[in-house]
This record gives sequence, structure tokens and C-alpha cells, in this order.
Amino acid sequence: MTAYEPEKRRFHRVIFKDPKKIAALISSLDQEGSGEAIASSILNMSEGGIQISIERSALDGIRRGRKIMLHCISGLPDISTFIDVPMQVIWVMDNEYLDHVLVGAAFDQLSEQQEENLRSFVDICLEKRL
Repeated sequence: MTAYEPEKRRFHRVIFKDPKKIAALISSLDQEGSGEAIASSILNMSEGGIQISIERSALDGIRRGRKIMLHCISGLPDISTFIDVPMQVIWVMDNEYLDHVLVGAAFDQLSEQQEENLRSFVDICLEKRL
């Protein structure tokens, strides 16, 4: 094994230093969930999706393979227009001893404008090294 191995990801990720300041409102699109928007913290983001942290008590209807909606993002002015984005939950990391659950979700059916806004945002962040 070498000292440095590049990530085997399709897209570059932006990892946020203080995710408590970067929030997203999401909701389940499946009938199982309440449909109400719940707050989450964004831990990292790429052109492909996001990783969020959600309070266990608010996890209603969010499971692997389910569709969710990203309603809005706060704390990132450069991407504030990135709203009402459908996503699919790819994985859920749930440790029963923790108060929060980690969720990885892929963006689903982005418009060309949304793709361009997201690509531009990620490029700017990588240049600034947020």
C-alpha cells in the first residue's frame, strides 16, 4: 500500500469544517414518512450528492433506497438557489448509541442549470479550500 492513494470517487467532495453552520431542510417523498421537512447538517457535498447528519428522532421515513427532497440549504450563500432537488438515499449509517444518523444521498434528475450551479460551487470551494 502506498502512502497516498487517491480517492476512488466519481466527483470531488467538499468537506465542511463546521457542518453545524451548514443546514439543509429535507423530507421523505415516500408515503411512509410524515412528509414534513426536517433539519439536517451537511457534512460534505459533491456534484453527485451529499452526506448529512440527522437527529435520530427525526429520521421518519428516511431509509436506504427511498426518495427524499432537498428543499433548501442555508449557510452557503453561493448555493442558496439550489432548491427542491430530488435525491435518493444510497446509504444510512445508524449506530444505536449515537443521537444522530448519517445519511448519504445522490442527487436525482438535476436540471442542466442545477448541474452547472453545483459544478461551479464545488469548483469555487475546492479553490478556496473551505
